[in-house]
Amino acid sequence: MSDKPAGTAMAVAGLVTTALLWGMMIPMTHALATRYLDPFFVSAVRYLIPAPLLFALALIYDRKSPFRAPMPWGKLLRLGMSMSLFSLCFTIGIMLSEPVRAAIVMSASPLVAALVSKVMLRAPLARGFWPAAAAAMIGAALVAIDAVKARAAAPGEIAYLGEGLLVCAMVLWSWYSVRAQNWLAPLGFGQMRITLLTSLAGGLLICSLVGILAVSQPERLPTAWPAASAIGMLLCIGLGGAGLAILFWNYGVSRIGVPVATLYSSMAPVFAVVVSALFFGASITLQQVAGGILILAGILRMQWMQVKVTRQKIV
Repeated sequence: MSDKPAGTAMAVAGLVTTALLWGMMIPMTHALATRYLDPFFVSAVRYLIPAPLLFALALIYDRKSPFRAPMPWGKLLRLGMSMSLFSLCFTIGIMLSEPVRAAIVMSASPLVAALVSKVMLRAPLARGFWPAAAAAMIGAALVAIDAVKARAAAPGEIAYLGEGLLVCAMVLWSWYSVRAQNWLAPLGFGQMRITLLTSLAGGLLICSLVGILAVSQPERLPTAWPAASAIGMLLCIGLGGAGLAILFWNYGVSRIGVPVATLYSSMAPVFAVVVSALFFGASITLQQVAGGILILAGILRMQWMQVKVTRQKIV
């Protein structure tokens, strides 16, 4: 019996967990970058925090050093660069926007991922993708838009700069997701090794940038230990959002592709609003509940169509 159905089920479970961790990351990143720490510093350390955990997992799973030769340094550098740019665009975009407004923008991730994958791979999309993508984007917008409040622009502020940076972040992430599998998986790199090496490369690149900026702007570096709540949020977005979530994401992409995997990440705005309500004082409305149901309905419809296609092939 093929292990593909079991692998797909594991991929789906991992992607749902990823959506939860990324949803939690949105309000926490906003809180960290606006109340506690410099956004460049947050972008850097969130990739370095999970490095020991990912190293241990890769060592246990492969029983070999993840840094063993041969190492495609050029490709790792480019993947790390895309992750570092993504992290900067994501963190600063959320800081300049608002958690819920950011969730609205990121609800377009299925469309962005589909277009990027189509351009890069020229492969047909999964059957039922577009109806599911439309349902996911509309549902995610319903989840988030009900909580958006008008905000006056600050003097000198560029309108919608934060939202524009989030769109750039989605493009960069889709590019990374495709290239990580195209470049490293054929070389025998497992998903744990891919996640460790690319995250480490991205984190070190941002750390280098922070070090350069700190020469003329020392205030970017913390001068004392942050508050306990800030440390807790850093550990959560580091170990969860930038560690386990990326590992689960890479595994899911290797199984079902970037466009379909991104549909599951459309649940992130639902989790973002729930976390905002539980820990940051936001409220949940019936409109947001309806949006969450619409997202799940779109995903389940596409999954059912995939099951029907598989059964027809077996018969």
